[in-house]
Amino acid sequence: MPARYTEPMTNARKSRSRRLRKKLHLGEFQQLGFDVGLELSGSLSSQQIEQFWDAFIADAIEANHLLYGGGVSGFVMPEGRLSATASHQDVVRAWLQARPEVASVKIGPLADVWYPDWL
Repeated sequence: MPARYTEPMTNARKSRSRRLRKKLHLGEFQQLGFDVGLELSGSLSSQQIEQFWDAFIADAIEANHLLYGGGVSGFVMPEGRLSATASHQDVVRAWLQARPEVASVKIGPLADVWYPDWL
C-alpha cells in the first residue's frame, strides 16, 4: 500500500500549498460521495430488473449529473470535481423509495471519495 495512505491526510498540523491540496483532493478540494444499498423485490423478471437499472441510471443518476458505480450496493458521486450534498442523497433516496421494484433502501453518510475510511 502506498505510504500516503498510512498516515492521516487531513492532519491539521501539516501545511500544504494550494496546488498540493488540489492535487491530493484535500481541504477545499475534498470530494464527497455516498453509499447506496438497495434490495430489489424478489418477484422481478430479468427484463424488469434491466428496465429498473436503465431507469435508475437515466432518471436518478444522469439526470442529476451524478455518477454511480456498483449494483445493489454502490457509490454515488457528482460529475467533475464537485462534492455530493444532502440534496443529492435526498434525490436518490426519494427516487428509489418511489419505485415499486425496490423493497428497501439504505443511503450512507457523505464520505471522502479519495480517502475512504476502510483504507
